[in-house]
This record gives sequence, structure tokens and C-alpha cells, in this order.
Amino acid sequence: MAVGSNNSLETFKMRLDDLVSGCQRPEERRIGYGNLRHEYSEYDKGGKNTVNIAVIYETPGGSTTQINITFDGVTGEYSYLDRDLEDHITSRDPDEVIAAIEEVVTEIPRKRSRQLLRQLDAWMEMGKGRHEIFSELNKLLQTEFLGGRITTHELKEGIQYVVKEYAQDPA
Repeated sequence: MAVGSNNSLETFKMRLDDLVSGCQRPEERRIGYGNLRHEYSEYDKGGKNTVNIAVIYETPGGSTTQINITFDGVTGEYSYLDRDLEDHITSRDPDEVIAAIEEVVTEIPRKRSRQLLRQLDAWMEMGKGRHEIFSELNKLLQTEFLGGRITTHELKEGIQYVVKEYAQDPA
């Protein structure tokens, strides 16, 4: 691994460690960011040192999302897919890569909220009544699976949504 690329990777790791750590405490915040966590996997293939960086989180109900970044120790380049998962991006600037990750992380609470509302709509379309839906929300609040759990704020948002939707359609 080249010396300059090693410094770049160390800078990147410190910044990513700080970003993820900031989303893990207290527990309510950790849940709101989908049990955000990350892993570094280093491997050497034919004298080429590569580091795979995985940033992982969940949305209510347990859907897992992963952001993957690869760091090439020889070239000092990071590579990853853009937010739309269409374009391959390559950069030597750890700040640029962290900014891309921060953009995704910032969106996690809104993504979780949208997923919860979609789940509530699905339950209503299945014909579940308020009582059943509130029971399902309670299960999500108390589930053992931290990333699939909902926060008290998400619970409140879900209850308000169900009450509003049932008020419009009193079936």
C-alpha cells in the first residue's frame, strides 16, 4: 500500500468511525438510524491490497440496506455506486466519499418513516383494523431485532397516520 493512500484510508476510517458513532447513542437515536454500523474487510490479492468498507442499516420490518465502498491500496482510489445505484464513482478524496455516505445517512430517518407508512398502508389494504395495526406497531416497538424496531417518534407518527387515514375512510 502506498504511503499517501495509507494516510487517505486512515483519514477516511477516522471520519467514518465518528459519523457512525454519532448515530449510535442513545438507543433511541441508534434505532432511528436503523442500527447503523460499518465493517472493514481487508484482503490481499496478487500483491494488491484492497479494503472493502460496508455501511449497513435497516428499516422498520427488517429490510437491510448496505453501502459498499472499495479502497484500492495501490492506486489510493475509492470506488462506489451513486445514490441511484446507476453510476460507478471513483475518487481519491476521502472527504468526497464521506460526504456521499453522510448524504445517505442523513436520509435514513426519512427513509425509515416512508417505509413505515408503506407498511401501514399495506396493513390497511389487507383489511386490518385499527386495533390490529396498533398491535403490529407495538410489536415493532418491542422487537428484539434492533434495526427492525421503531422509535417512539416513529410510533407516534404511525398512530397519527392510522387515525387520520381511518377518519377519512371509516370502513
